[in-house]
Amino acid sequence: MKRYNKQQVMKDAHRLYKNDFQRRGRSWGECLKAAWSWERDAVKVREEKAARLDAMIAASWAAHNARNTEKSNKKEFAGLSSDAVSYAMGYGRGNGFYCGD
Repeated sequence: MKRYNKQQVMKDAHRLYKNDFQRRGRSWGECLKAAWSWERDAVKVREEKAARLDAMIAASWAAHNARNTEKSNKKEFAGLSSDAVSYAMGYGRGNGFYCGD
């Protein structure tokens, strides 16, 4: 449902009606119609901007999830022996307790 800012419509209409340069001989009703058309255009722009933002966020999350699944499927220590991995992670040779620092 479209939400119009009626306060802004009336402000724009009054501002247009009071300014003789912009008014160009328009009546109050014509100024009000112009203000409503501006508000309808502003609502369209806001909806399009929100839709683009939602699409961008969805694409970002899809890329994030794809990266996470790619990382979880990849075996980091493929081709290494268990002794080499435990030694590289700071565990000593053989006993399984941390021997670093």
